[in-house]
Amino acid sequence: MFSDFKSVGIIGTGVIGSSWAAFYSIIGLDVKLYDLDGHLRRKGINRAINFIKGTKAGGLITDEEQEKAISRLNESVTLEETVKDVAIVQESVAENYPAKHSVFKIADAGSRPETIIMSSSSGLLMTEIQKVTQLPGRCLIAHPFNPPHLIPLVELVPGEQTDEKTLLHIKAFFEAAGKTPVVLRKEVPGHIANRLSAALWREAVDIVLKGVADVADVDKALRAGPGLRWALMGPHLTYHLGGGEGGIKHFMDHLGPAFETWLGDMAVWTRFPPESRNILYEGVKKEVEGKNEAELAKWRDEKLTELLKILYR
Repeated sequence: MFSDFKSVGIIGTGVIGSSWAAFYSIIGLDVKLYDLDGHLRRKGINRAINFIKGTKAGGLITDEEQEKAISRLNESVTLEETVKDVAIVQESVAENYPAKHSVFKIADAGSRPETIIMSSSSGLLMTEIQKVTQLPGRCLIAHPFNPPHLIPLVELVPGEQTDEKTLLHIKAFFEAAGKTPVVLRKEVPGHIANRLSAALWREAVDIVLKGVADVADVDKALRAGPGLRWALMGPHLTYHLGGGEGGIKHFMDHLGPAFETWLGDMAVWTRFPPESRNILYEGVKKEVEGKNEAELAKWRDEKLTELLKILYR
């Protein structure tokens, strides 16, 4: 299934990089993990191991598959060694162009010509990143949703110089690996899912700031209502079904005016209001009821695993 892709070099071993490492090792690739900071590198490897163990505990892989996946994780002490003789380079360093340029320049010079070099960037433009490379056709963004070892979505964003064959090749690879890749035909900051998330969050923040509801109830309204449907279908298909036999056309004809009334009353600010930081902090602090980030992430991953079994297995 993955005969063209036997190995991957992970650059940046934070939460995203280590989660990517778990994903790639579980599907059978040999993984080299690199971070400039040795402490973060070793911490990232341990985190990847824990992700793999969590995947096994959730019943998505067997004991044997867990042991094989862990055995495929390898520490790499230089960036040059990380990109040497691998099929894929997956970069997950700081979200700024200087950091990306530095990595892509070395990865481009030190890897085989057929190696595909991908960035996990959540909003930067590949056209700008690939400018520092000699072989820009093999470069693209493969933006995951956190945590990558569980969430199926991968946003594939080519730059102006990305080869279409490279794009189609990696898309087929992710599909075969059980991911759900989507392809952007035009670069925009934030890609697709983060732009949708940002627009929704702005309105959620605004509702809290206006005193309509508190943080916890806004979150409850989303997860107990639209969130359940969104796990199955996006907004277009949701509203298509809302239109009954007439579908989306009937929905827009009959409920479009009401939506326009709501839209006219919604937030349009492009900078977070100064008071939002403290208000959200206090609201989230109350909502989590003393649970720390590790406890919340563990609960999230366990529930995600159960959903994956229902929806994607």
